[in-house]
Amino acid sequence: MRNKSFIASIIVVAIALGLSVVGCSKNAAVSDPIGNITLVPPYPSAYPGAPTDKISVQYAVIEVAKQAGIGYEWDTSAGNTDPIRRLWITPVIYNQPLSKALEMILKPVNLTYTIAEGKIIIGQRM
Repeated sequence: MRNKSFIASIIVVAIALGLSVVGCSKNAAVSDPIGNITLVPPYPSAYPGAPTDKISVQYAVIEVAKQAGIGYEWDTSAGNTDPIRRLWITPVIYNQPLSKALEMILKPVNLTYTIAEGKIIIGQRM
């Protein structure tokens, strides 16, 4: 009888440990994918002939998403934010976490973001 209680206790502890490990990995996926984003002029040319002394809001977000190793949800973001997403901006971002870099890009134009299924989606601030 005592052996069965001991084995049952070990099983309960193993299950609890397994659940906490799964929970930790899930939370890690929600945090900043990488730690350092830099976006300064001259900006990457988003398309042939694009200026490099300024960048549109959407292409700034696309660039920081690339640096973070995640995607950008074009269609949803466009529907949420047109025409604001096309405004020219001149951000100067050095060595910032993704969340701070996105705030620096989006807050001045009254936009916000979410990350869903590994992609940034921009939208209007409420």
